[in-house]
Amino acid sequence: MKIWIFVSFCSLLVWIVVFSFPSNITHFLKITSGEPDFYTANLGVFLAYGIGLIARFCGVVMALAAGFLLWGGKKAYTGSRVGRYIETALFLEGTFFVLLFPSGLWWIGLGPNFVGVGYLLEAVLAGSALLFLSFKVRDFGRDTKSLKWIGVAAACYIGALWLNVVFGWFDRIELIGGSFLLRGAASWGFLGSLVTMTLAVFFALVGGYLLAENNGDSVWWYGLSLAMVGLHYVIYLGYAFSVGDVDSAMQLDVWTLPFLGLGVSMLLTKLSKNVIDFRQ
Repeated sequence: MKIWIFVSFCSLLVWIVVFSFPSNITHFLKITSGEPDFYTANLGVFLAYGIGLIARFCGVVMALAAGFLLWGGKKAYTGSRVGRYIETALFLEGTFFVLLFPSGLWWIGLGPNFVGVGYLLEAVLAGSALLFLSFKVRDFGRDTKSLKWIGVAAACYIGALWLNVVFGWFDRIELIGGSFLLRGAASWGFLGSLVTMTLAVFFALVGGYLLAENNGDSVWWYGLSLAMVGLHYVIYLGYAFSVGDVDSAMQLDVWTLPFLGLGVSMLLTKLSKNVIDFRQ
């Protein structure tokens, strides 16, 4: 499981460096050179997203550092330092989502649409949940209350991934109609997204409920949830390749592909009765 957690963080890091940063740099160069660009009249949106992306990058670095200390470092360097790194990583990832709010407002300003609503909901749900959880990390292990907030944040995070995918399909339907869903790859691409991502949210909610009860079976349900997210992007990339739309697909959360391996490894993990055993 540790390997798949490391691979998942590295996947997000590579996705930011290889796909997100270059795209933002291209927009920046066009804006500064006076060339036509989508963000020329939306500098606030561009700035907010750029800062959020940098925050996300730093958050992943902090998460990797926490992992190295926790699993590979000497005991003298773990404990409170790891806790601070995890707090910072959660806070920075929450900041990324909160800074999607300006994008949501701008899109909504063009008229009601799924893209704008999706951004706003991601900012409110995932952003606020992660920021709140970042202040609860230090309480982990003292009682079971912190488990409730982990469950809430996990469900909101998976929910944000659902919004990014499913609302993207809904927006396409709103723009060009739903007839394209009845033809070829689009039909199984849409159905794959809707089924796998909805199941991922459902499994995360069940896992969150069990986690709040300090039930070790929550790990199994979270494994199912993450496996569904990873499976979705296996299906979605297959759809993207079949219709020649890989470039657009790479702008989505394809970095979650390793979640399939992480989820399966969680399903194969030997479960304890409780997440936190206060008898130890």
